[in-house]
Amino acid sequence: MAVALDKLRRRVVGDLPGDFADLERWENRIQRDMLLGLAMGVVAGVLAAVCVRFAPAQASAAADPYLVVAVVILSGRLSLGFGWALVNCTLTAFGALISRIVCAAVIGGQSPLDGGVADSLNRLLFLMVLSGVLASLTRLRDRWGDVAAGGLAVLFLADDVDGYLALLNGAALPVWQWGTALALGLASALCLRPTLPSRLRASGVAFGLVVVYALTAVF
Repeated sequence: MAVALDKLRRRVVGDLPGDFADLERWENRIQRDMLLGLAMGVVAGVLAAVCVRFAPAQASAAADPYLVVAVVILSGRLSLGFGWALVNCTLTAFGALISRIVCAAVIGGQSPLDGGVADSLNRLLFLMVLSGVLASLTRLRDRWGDVAAGGLAVLFLADDVDGYLALLNGAALPVWQWGTALALGLASALCLRPTLPSRLRASGVAFGLVVVYALTAVF
C-alpha cells in the first residue's frame, strides 16, 4: 500500500531531486517557470485586449479567450508537478486578467467593474484554472493522462457545439472562432499524448464527452 501511494505521489508531483546540485537546478527552474508564467500571462492578456479593441473580428474571435487559455495550458504543461502547475497557472491567469483589466480601462475607457467585463473575466478565469490543471495531468503516462487530455479537448470542442446550436437558431458567429476552438481541441487530444494508442484513447474520451454535452444542450 505504501509503495503504491509513493508511486502515485511521484506521478502527480514529479520525482524529487537526488542531491544538492539537482536541488539547486530544481529550484532555479521553479523560479524561472513562475516568472515565465507571469510574463506570458501579461503579454497574452495585452495582446488579447488589443485584438478585441483594434483587430478585425476574425482575429478578435481567435484571441479572446483562446490565446490566453492556450498560454495557461503551456504554463501548466511545462510545470514541475501538479502543485507547481497550480502555482504557475494561477500566476499566468492573474497576469492575464490584470493586464486585460488595465487595457480595458486605458484603451477602451471601460470600467473593470462593468457587468460585461466582469462576466467575461469570471468565465475566462474558470477556463484557465481548469485547463491549466488538466494540462499538468496530461503528463501522466497512464490512462489518467488520456482522460485529462480528452477533458481538456472538450473545453474547446464544447464551444463548437454551442456555436453550431446557435447557428441553427439563426445566430451569426465568426468562423475563425469555430476554427480556433476546433484546432485547440484537436491539439489537446493529439499533441499532448506521446503515443498513438494514448492519442486514440484521448480522442475517444473527448468524442464521448462532446456527445454527452451535445445531448444535454439539446434536450
